[in-house]
Amino acid sequence: MQPLRLGFAAIVPMLLLACDRPAPGEPDSLPALTGSEPLWAVGAHGGGPPGSVVFYSARDGNPLRKIHVMNADGSGQRAITGGSGNDLWPHLSPDGRFVAFASNRTGNNEIFVADLNGGTPVNVSNHGGDDNWPRWSPNGRRIAFHSNRDGNYNLYIVNADGTDLRRVTTDAALDQWPDWSPDGKQLAFRRGVDVYVLDADGEEQNVRRLTNLTTLDQMPVWSPNGQQIAFMSLREGYPSVFLMSAEGDTPEQPAVNLTPKNPADAASAWLSRAPAWSKNGQQIYFMSFRPSTGGDVEIFVMNADGTGVTRLTYSVGEDGGPQTR
Repeated sequence: MQPLRLGFAAIVPMLLLACDRPAPGEPDSLPALTGSEPLWAVGAHGGGPPGSVVFYSARDGNPLRKIHVMNADGSGQRAITGGSGNDLWPHLSPDGRFVAFASNRTGNNEIFVADLNGGTPVNVSNHGGDDNWPRWSPNGRRIAFHSNRDGNYNLYIVNADGTDLRRVTTDAALDQWPDWSPDGKQLAFRRGVDVYVLDADGEEQNVRRLTNLTTLDQMPVWSPNGQQIAFMSLREGYPSVFLMSAEGDTPEQPAVNLTPKNPADAASAWLSRAPAWSKNGQQIYFMSFRPSTGGDVEIFVMNADGTGVTRLTYSVGEDGGPQTR
C-alpha cells in the first residue's frame, strides 16, 4: 500500500467518506474481545486504567478502513471490525459497552452500533443518503449524526436502537460534525465554514455562532467540563487543532493553535484534525500527518495546552478519528 499523502488541497474531499468497493470473504460480525477485559471494564468511560481509545485504520496493505482499539498509551492495538466496506469515525458509548461508527458496508454510509463483547453491528440510520459522524449523547440514549438524506447536510438525532429519528437543523448551509455538550442540552457543529451551537431539543432552537471567519472551522468537541471547545481550523493556512472558550472565539479570548507547524515546513506538509478529549480533560487526541510521519496519517496525543505531543500509532497508511468517550 502506498503511503497516504494528503496535502492542504485534499482537505475538502476528506469531508465526505469515500465509498470503496466491498472486499469479499470477510466476516461482518464484531469479534468478541477475547484475552482481555471488555471495554466497559477498562474503557475511558469511567473504568480503570489504562483506558481505551477507538479509531479507524487502513493498515497492513488493506485499503479498507476498520475500527481498531488501543490502550491510552498506544499499546495493545487490534482491529474490532471486519467485513466489507469502510468503517470510520467510531464513538464509544458513555458506559463503554458499545461503539457507534459510520460504514458503507451496505452500499452507502450508514450509522451502525456494535456491542464490544461481540456480535453483528446493527444499522440504526437506515437510509439511502450519506449518514455520518455518530456521537453518543452523554446519557447513552441517543446518537447525533449528520446526513444529506433530505438533499442537504443537516443534523439528526436518533435513539440508540434506531427509533424516533428527528431532524435538528433545517438551514440551507452545510451542517455537519455534531458534538454534545457534557450536560446533553446543546450540540456544537459546523455550519457553512464556522462553528455554531444550538439546543439539542427542538429544531433550530437558540442557534449561536462561535467563530466568524472566511476560512473553514469544523469538528468542534466540548471539553468534559463544558468550558472549552477544541476544533479544526484552516485559519493559518493548513488544517490545525485550535482551542477556544465555549463562549466563542472573541478578541478578548481568541482561539489558540495547539498544533502549529514548524516554520521551516510547507503548509502542505502538515495536517492535524479530529480532536478528541480524554475523560479527565487533561489531554487531546488527534489525527495528523507531518514530516516525521513520512506522509502517513497517524494518531497523536498532547496535553490540553498543546505541550507534550506524543505519537501513538506507526502504521503505514491512515489512522484517524480517535475517540475516548
